[in-house]
Amino acid sequence: MQSAPSLPALSLLLRGAALLVVWWALTLGETSALGFGLGVTALVAWLSVRLFPPSGYHLRPLGLMLFLGYFLSRSVVAGLDVTRRLLSPALPVHPGEITLTLYLPEGSPRWLLANTLSLMPGTLSALLEGDQLTLHCLDTREPVEQDVRETERQVARVFGLSLNDIGRAVQ
Repeated sequence: MQSAPSLPALSLLLRGAALLVVWWALTLGETSALGFGLGVTALVAWLSVRLFPPSGYHLRPLGLMLFLGYFLSRSVVAGLDVTRRLLSPALPVHPGEITLTLYLPEGSPRWLLANTLSLMPGTLSALLEGDQLTLHCLDTREPVEQDVRETERQVARVFGLSLNDIGRAVQ
Protein backbone atom coordinates (compact mmCIF):
# COMPACT_ATOMS: atom_id res chain seq x y z
CA MET A 1 0.00 0.00 0.00
CA GLN A 2 1.38 3.37 -1.03
CA SER A 3 1.27 6.25 1.44
CA ALA A 4 0.64 9.81 0.36
CA PRO A 5 3.79 11.89 -0.08
CA SER A 6 4.72 14.03 2.91
CA LEU A 7 4.08 17.77 2.77
CA PRO A 8 7.78 18.66 2.21
CA ALA A 9 8.13 16.01 -0.53
CA LEU A 10 4.97 17.19 -2.28
CA SER A 11 6.08 20.80 -1.94
CA LEU A 12 9.51 19.90 -3.36
CA LEU A 13 7.87 18.19 -6.32
CA LEU A 14 5.45 21.07 -7.01
CA ARG A 15 8.09 23.77 -6.63
CA GLY A 16 10.50 21.81 -8.82
CA ALA A 17 7.86 21.39 -11.52
CA ALA A 18 6.96 25.10 -11.42
CA LEU A 19 10.62 26.11 -11.61
CA LEU A 20 11.20 23.72 -14.50
CA VAL A 21 8.32 25.32 -16.42
CA VAL A 22 9.89 28.75 -15.80
CA TRP A 23 13.27 27.40 -16.93
CA TRP A 24 11.68 25.93 -20.07
CA ALA A 25 10.06 29.28 -20.87
CA LEU A 26 13.26 31.25 -20.23
CA THR A 27 15.24 28.98 -22.55
CA LEU A 28 12.46 29.14 -25.16
CA GLY A 29 12.05 25.37 -25.02
CA GLU A 30 15.66 24.66 -25.98
CA THR A 31 16.12 20.92 -25.37
CA SER A 32 19.90 21.23 -25.02
CA ALA A 33 19.35 23.34 -21.88
CA LEU A 34 17.05 20.79 -20.25
CA GLY A 35 19.78 18.73 -18.56
CA PHE A 36 21.33 21.74 -16.87
CA GLY A 37 17.85 23.08 -16.09
CA LEU A 38 16.87 19.87 -14.30
CA GLY A 39 19.90 20.16 -12.04
CA VAL A 40 19.40 23.85 -11.33
CA THR A 41 15.67 23.58 -10.69
CA ALA A 42 16.14 20.57 -8.40
CA LEU A 43 18.74 22.47 -6.36
CA VAL A 44 16.65 25.66 -6.18
CA ALA A 45 13.50 23.69 -5.27
CA TRP A 46 15.39 21.88 -2.49
CA LEU A 47 16.81 25.18 -1.17
CA SER A 48 13.38 26.82 -1.27
CA VAL A 49 11.85 24.00 0.79
CA ARG A 50 14.72 24.21 3.29
CA LEU A 51 14.55 28.01 3.59
CA PHE A 52 10.76 28.35 3.30
CA PRO A 53 9.16 25.14 4.58
CA PRO A 54 5.64 24.43 3.40
CA SER A 55 2.91 25.75 5.63
CA GLY A 56 -0.63 24.60 6.21
CA TYR A 57 -1.96 27.47 4.10
CA HIS A 58 -3.09 26.85 0.56
CA LEU A 59 -3.55 29.38 -2.19
CA ARG A 60 -7.07 29.84 -3.49
CA PRO A 61 -7.07 30.29 -7.30
CA LEU A 62 -9.86 32.89 -7.36
CA GLY A 63 -8.36 34.76 -4.40
CA LEU A 64 -4.98 34.73 -6.12
CA MET A 65 -6.41 36.10 -9.38
CA LEU A 66 -8.25 38.86 -7.52
CA PHE A 67 -5.08 39.62 -5.57
CA LEU A 68 -3.03 39.91 -8.77
CA GLY A 69 -5.56 42.41 -10.15
CA TYR A 70 -5.43 44.37 -6.89
CA PHE A 71 -1.63 44.27 -6.84
CA LEU A 72 -1.25 45.41 -10.44
CA SER A 73 -3.75 48.25 -10.09
CA ARG A 74 -2.23 49.48 -6.82
CA SER A 75 1.27 49.25 -8.30
CA VAL A 76 0.27 51.45 -11.24
CA VAL A 77 -1.44 54.03 -9.01
CA ALA A 78 1.46 54.07 -6.55
CA GLY A 79 4.01 54.22 -9.37
CA LEU A 80 2.28 57.26 -10.85
CA ASP A 81 2.20 58.88 -7.41
CA VAL A 82 5.94 58.31 -6.90
CA THR A 83 6.63 59.69 -10.39
CA ARG A 84 4.54 62.79 -9.68
CA ARG A 85 6.41 63.39 -6.43
CA LEU A 86 9.85 62.94 -7.94
CA LEU A 87 9.12 65.19 -10.91
CA SER A 88 7.67 67.94 -8.73
CA PRO A 89 10.14 70.79 -8.05
CA ALA A 90 8.99 70.85 -4.41
CA LEU A 91 9.72 67.08 -4.02
CA PRO A 92 6.71 66.52 -1.72
CA VAL A 93 7.98 63.59 0.33
CA HIS A 94 8.17 62.98 4.05
CA PRO A 95 10.13 59.73 4.41
CA GLY A 96 10.18 57.73 7.60
CA GLU A 97 9.41 54.42 9.21
CA ILE A 98 6.27 53.12 10.81
CA THR A 99 5.77 49.90 12.74
CA LEU A 100 2.44 48.10 12.55
CA THR A 101 1.01 45.02 14.21
CA LEU A 102 -0.04 42.46 11.63
CA TYR A 103 -3.17 40.40 12.06
CA LEU A 104 -2.46 37.76 9.45
CA PRO A 105 -1.24 34.43 10.82
CA GLU A 106 2.47 33.66 10.86
CA GLY A 107 4.01 31.98 7.86
CA SER A 108 3.05 32.36 4.20
CA PRO A 109 0.32 34.98 4.71
CA ARG A 110 2.66 37.37 6.57
CA TRP A 111 5.50 36.76 4.14
CA LEU A 112 3.27 37.48 1.16
CA LEU A 113 2.07 40.70 2.79
CA ALA A 114 5.59 41.92 3.64
CA ASN A 115 6.92 41.11 0.18
CA THR A 116 3.91 42.65 -1.55
CA LEU A 117 4.38 45.90 0.37
CA SER A 118 8.06 45.93 -0.65
CA LEU A 119 7.12 45.58 -4.31
CA MET A 120 4.67 48.46 -4.24
CA PRO A 121 6.20 51.89 -4.93
CA GLY A 122 6.47 54.10 -1.86
CA THR A 123 6.89 51.37 0.78
CA LEU A 124 9.62 48.94 1.70
CA SER A 125 9.36 46.24 4.34
CA ALA A 126 12.39 46.87 6.53
CA LEU A 127 11.85 44.36 9.36
CA LEU A 128 9.38 41.59 10.14
CA GLU A 129 9.62 40.28 13.69
CA GLY A 130 6.75 38.20 14.97
CA ASP A 131 3.59 40.19 14.30
CA GLN A 132 5.45 43.51 13.99
CA LEU A 133 6.26 44.91 10.54
CA THR A 134 8.44 47.98 10.16
CA LEU A 135 7.91 49.78 6.86
CA HIS A 136 10.06 52.47 5.32
CA CYS A 137 7.66 54.91 3.66
CA LEU A 138 8.19 57.60 1.07
CA ASP A 139 5.57 59.78 2.75
CA THR A 140 4.44 59.05 6.31
CA ARG A 141 1.71 61.69 6.00
CA GLU A 142 -0.20 59.37 3.66
CA PRO A 143 -2.71 56.82 5.06
CA VAL A 144 -0.10 54.04 5.06
CA GLU A 145 -1.79 51.99 7.76
CA GLN A 146 -5.09 52.06 5.88
CA ASP A 147 -3.31 50.81 2.73
CA VAL A 148 -1.56 48.06 4.70
CA ARG A 149 -4.89 46.92 6.19
CA GLU A 150 -6.49 46.74 2.74
CA THR A 151 -3.53 44.75 1.43
CA GLU A 152 -3.81 42.51 4.48
CA ARG A 153 -7.47 41.81 3.60
CA GLN A 154 -6.45 41.01 0.01
CA VAL A 155 -3.75 38.60 1.22
CA ALA A 156 -6.24 36.93 3.57
CA ARG A 157 -8.48 36.23 0.58
CA VAL A 158 -5.55 34.61 -1.28
CA PHE A 159 -5.33 31.99 1.48
CA GLY A 160 -9.07 31.66 2.01
CA LEU A 161 -8.90 33.20 5.46
CA SER A 162 -12.06 34.88 6.63
CA LEU A 163 -11.99 38.56 7.46
CA ASN A 164 -12.80 37.52 11.03
CA ASP A 165 -9.30 36.03 11.19
CA ILE A 166 -7.96 39.55 10.92
CA GLY A 167 -11.03 41.23 12.37
CA ARG A 168 -9.03 43.50 14.66
CA ALA A 169 -7.47 45.02 11.57
CA VAL A 170 -10.62 45.67 9.58
CA GLN A 171 -12.76 47.42 12.13
